[in-house]
Amino acid sequence: MKTEVAVKMDPQTEKAILEHGSLVLESFHAASDKDPISRETEFRRGEFSEWRHVLDTIYGRRVAEQLTKMVSDATCLTIPHCGPLADDGGGYLGFDSGCHMYIGKLPPQ
Repeated sequence: MKTEVAVKMDPQTEKAILEHGSLVLESFHAASDKDPISRETEFRRGEFSEWRHVLDTIYGRRVAEQLTKMVSDATCLTIPHCGPLADDGGGYLGFDSGCHMYIGKLPPQ
């Protein structure tokens, strides 16, 4: 899948962005597998959320969504919610159209 950006993204930059996103998403899922509501899991979820927000700021929402989907497809892992954790730890506050409805593995594409 080729990305469309307002700012020209060279292949090396795109590769580095996708590798970093994959690493951060895999770190989140590893922490979530150990304890879905631990501080470590929330820290890793925040790292991934910030990765998404930085892409949105630099390249725009459409490109950020494309890159996020590419990372999800490449790793076969779901995208976590970017909103704050609810006080009871049982969900997240707000709406995030860029996340999956559950946390876990996806079937290979």
